Amino acid sequence: MVMGTHFVLTGEYSMTAFVASLVSFFLVSDLLLLNQFPDIEADRQVGRRHLPILLGRRTSAFIYGAFLFFAFSSIGIGVMLGFLPGTVLLGLLPVVIAVLTLIGVLRYGEDMSKLIGYMGLNVLLTVLTPVLVGIGLLID
Repeated sequence: MVMGTHFVLTGEYSMTAFVASLVSFFLVSDLLLLNQFPDIEADRQVGRRHLPILLGRRTSAFIYGAFLFFAFSSIGIGVMLGFLPGTVLLGLLPVVIAVLTLIGVLRYGEDMSKLIGYMGLNVLLTVLTPVLVGIGLLID
């Protein structure tokens, strides 16, 4: 979405747009991954095959954590390499929410009644982080 929008508006591709798109890529992938946790049994019955079915919730929770790491690392690395302006570091503010969410996912990945609150935090994280990255890009 980020790369496509940038191309439509400018007629070209850029490393800034690519690196900024990584944040949304990893966070949305995490959102979709975590949303599969409650549906494993129903999905299995109808023949679906996704990571939580194939690898289990525990391994999928670690993949969730890796994607969080990649999302926030892409901000820091993008700034360090000069592809993103320093103001984009605003996007690192939700890292506290990310850590709390990851702890909850690792701890309660098998208990859907306790996981649901962390799934809500994940939605907040998925929306808030790109908004802060966007604000950082705008105020540069």
